[in-house]
Amino acid sequence: MNTQKNDINAELERRFTDVLAEKLPKALPTIVDASFKPAIYPAGFNYGLTYGANAYYNPASLSTLNSTLEFDPSGEAGISDQKLSDLYISVLQNSVYAFSNTTQKQLSELDNEAESQIASVLRAFENSNFKYSDPLPPGGKIADVFNQLTALYGPITENCDNLPITLSSLRDSIATYIEASGQAYNLHSRAAQATAALKAAIQNAKTPSSKNGGMQTGDDAYYVGFDKLPSANQLIGSLKTDSNAFTISISGDSFSEEECDVYVESKAKIPIPLGTLLEIQVEHSSVVNISDYTSSETSFSLKITYPGVTALSVLPLSLSSDNKTGWYSVNILEEIKNKTGDPNADGYKLQGGEFSTGELFGKTGRLNYFKTLIVSRTPSVEVTFNKIDVSEFTKYVHTDNNVKIKLFDFIPLGDVDHSYTLNDVDFSESEQSVTMKFGSPEISGSVPLEQQVAYVLGGTPEYVD
Repeated sequence: MNTQKNDINAELERRFTDVLAEKLPKALPTIVDASFKPAIYPAGFNYGLTYGANAYYNPASLSTLNSTLEFDPSGEAGISDQKLSDLYISVLQNSVYAFSNTTQKQLSELDNEAESQIASVLRAFENSNFKYSDPLPPGGKIADVFNQLTALYGPITENCDNLPITLSSLRDSIATYIEASGQAYNLHSRAAQATAALKAAIQNAKTPSSKNGGMQTGDDAYYVGFDKLPSANQLIGSLKTDSNAFTISISGDSFSEEECDVYVESKAKIPIPLGTLLEIQVEHSSVVNISDYTSSETSFSLKITYPGVTALSVLPLSLSSDNKTGWYSVNILEEIKNKTGDPNADGYKLQGGEFSTGELFGKTGRLNYFKTLIVSRTPSVEVTFNKIDVSEFTKYVHTDNNVKIKLFDFIPLGDVDHSYTLNDVDFSESEQSVTMKFGSPEISGSVPLEQQVAYVLGGTPEYVD
């Protein structure tokens, strides 16, 4: 079988995902909202969010939640290998808080008027054994003084009483500067606070810990924080709720030696290559392809049922107002999107050429992720073929085997080898029909909890738009 997905099967995949996007929110409106977008993710989601005696968080689970989205040319979504926190760090490292040309000119004029006071501040800063940043931030040395002190002691108050008494000379010189040029102080203070938030967001994402809201994954290991995650037991309980099920029906007919017509929920037919219809890899045996047993009179009906459909909120832990906890700031990202390249705007802006706002933001931006992940237990499949060579087919396919199956070259089921069970084969040689029911093993302790996976249907995208 050709493993390359051809254009015809790509059309069928789009039809399938369109039906899934349309009907799943209608079937389960309390679980799936109207913005749901399907995404095929064969790796699945490790639903054992916490495990073991210490109830550490599962890094495999957090890694999936921390994934960004990728989009093919037609706009179909997929979960990428790119981690949101890694990309976010890179974007912030290539950003700076900068004033508009007008504001910067105004600040330079104000600082020129307070030149003697600034010189006094810089001497006291140097005499207190501080070192200037390299490179200096926009605004030069005086801006760097405010940035460093704000990062250490919080926003500098007008009387500087939040600076330690050991810096009395520096306190006095800054207070004199503020008194002489209050407007410049306000601008420097605003830039310093914005810069402190930017640096804290980067630091908290790069080095998560118990102090900054990181999630413990081992004795000395932490992952970036996410908010309001359910317990493993809550998630398992939801996945076991059989009433939260959804079924898609697919049928086909008009078989020839090379193709057949396929209908998703009875919508317009799509002819597909026969070799991609249904492939069954039987344990300890070669691949069984249904196309070897069909004739021009063959037809089929197929139902894919997703049991235990469950919504999981994905909330990157927001950077707190004091910058001490959290890492994700939509406000910083929105400013970067809206103000980069605008010389008349104050705010966070990209610098350098590594990123562009066009690639990062919008409906297909690289920073997009699923804010709600929709998962289920592994789907069950029931398929009936009429007018096939039953006697030959059933020599190879029977309930003694565990199997791995693939539908239409784009729906992989039982992605771990032989993880599906052929639960039932009902056939009639006189009617030349066979019905097969495929399922997955029950959620159990046979596999360690941290390795058990749920099926990913898609989710609700979060756009910085």
